Amino acid sequence: MPIPAEHPVLTDGVVTLRAPRPDDVHGQIERHREKRGFDEHDARRWIGYGITEAWKTGERLVFVIEYQGRYAGTAALKPDADGTARLHYGLSPWARGAGVMSRAVRMLLEFGFETCGFHVIHWWARVGNWPSRRVAWATGFRLGETIPGLAEEDGRRVDAWTGWIGPSDPRKPRTPWFLPPVLETPRLRLRSWREDEIPRIITGRTNQATAHFLPFVPQPFTAEDARFWLKDLAEQAATGRRINWCLADAETDQGLGNLTLFNIDRDAVRAAELGYWAHPDAQGRGVMTEAIERVARWYFAPEAEGGLTGRKLLIRTAASNTAARRVAEKAGFQLAGTEREAFRLATHLDDKVTYDLLATDFSS
Repeated sequence: MPIPAEHPVLTDGVVTLRAPRPDDVHGQIERHREKRGFDEHDARRWIGYGITEAWKTGERLVFVIEYQGRYAGTAALKPDADGTARLHYGLSPWARGAGVMSRAVRMLLEFGFETCGFHVIHWWARVGNWPSRRVAWATGFRLGETIPGLAEEDGRRVDAWTGWIGPSDPRKPRTPWFLPPVLETPRLRLRSWREDEIPRIITGRTNQATAHFLPFVPQPFTAEDARFWLKDLAEQAATGRRINWCLADAETDQGLGNLTLFNIDRDAVRAAELGYWAHPDAQGRGVMTEAIERVARWYFAPEAEGGLTGRKLLIRTAASNTAARRVAEKAGFQLAGTEREAFRLATHLDDKVTYDLLATDFSS
């Protein structure tokens, strides 16, 4: 199908995609205020000439995004010779966080497939550009390979996430994206870790017990290991595989340990597993038990109340890990079984013990 000669107007009743107007210049300037080498002349040229000319030549199909009667950004498709197109988008800071770009992208996908006849629409963004990735996730893109050196940033090549979507694919997320809720107890605030807490992470993960019971964790645990670990936590949350909390002191906000919910089954079984470790400062104070009880309360709560409507929580550890077992038992977990020689330690195979806590146990 041919590309329309002029910009159509697309709207879902909240967001509108349209051709540029002269009064969009101010919005373009504001959006790129922090971009080096971009000035008012560039904004006027792009709004007054560049977008229209790119459409005429078929090089790029750019729409202005209008929200609440204002310029809010742009969204575009860049066709190629193979009948596919690459998706581009950018939003003004004032319009972020309201689902504006997801609405715009859904309309643009419909236009690209139904009107222009593209076979596939591609997306990529530099690794670490979470807002862009979240839009791609929200609109149904399939995540592809991470390609080294695909993108350029500040004159250097950087790795990029990739994704694609087809005409018949649903325009909604394919997997959950877990954003850990902030949970509080009298002594703790359960929140995400921050980059400035890497020294606390290093100390918490570098010790003889970790080396013995979790031999896959590098020892010593370096700053590079900690940064990789934080990136991996973000990646697993974005793909619906785990939720992670830093256990922070409620008064000082100092990180005291880590609690992870993983192997999350949200279908028939509705079970999940917990893993945890404590900083030396926090050991022996009941901090982990308190955190587990709070997470259990949230996990078993109905989704309508912000929980996951879970039915069962599991804790698995080595039979000889008395500290981990003591935490599980104090948190109300029951010993559910022992699997012989199934837990690998640094020196040998230990028995694996499984503890469980049911929603009915927790509410009784």
